[in-house]
Amino acid sequence: MSRLARVRRVVPFLLAALLLFVVAACGSEGIVSPTAKHVVGPLPKPGKGNAAEGKKLYTSLGCIGCHTLNGAKSAGPTFKGLAGSQVKLDNGQTVTADDAYLLESITDPDKQIVAGFQKGVMSAVIKPGQVSQTDAASLVAFIKTVK
Repeated sequence: MSRLARVRRVVPFLLAALLLFVVAACGSEGIVSPTAKHVVGPLPKPGKGNAAEGKKLYTSLGCIGCHTLNGAKSAGPTFKGLAGSQVKLDNGQTVTADDAYLLESITDPDKQIVAGFQKGVMSAVIKPGQVSQTDAASLVAFIKTVK
């Protein structure tokens, strides 16, 4: 077997291992409890959120594993300068990263994917609805402080 053939055989396994590593790294900072599958009645509207609590959640929920605060590339978009910015999605749309977009991205991670990032990475760790509206609002408040 030629060297090129051996390399071609090994590359898919290396890529799969890398993807598993990235998925395992996201959210590795803590364990998040599951939530109910069905909600009876309307969800409460989130409050303004608490940035200090959001900073703690950034670590305890494992956001720190995939989202940087300094603009460096990672498995997920950086939080630096994210709030209020224009975000290009994988479907070609451009949206403003306002409170509603950020809340939805936290509570339903695969609903809108930023261009250049893979669907399913965040939702492999944080299932839709797993982060409470209160915690999501606190994360948004924290993200807004990361300039």
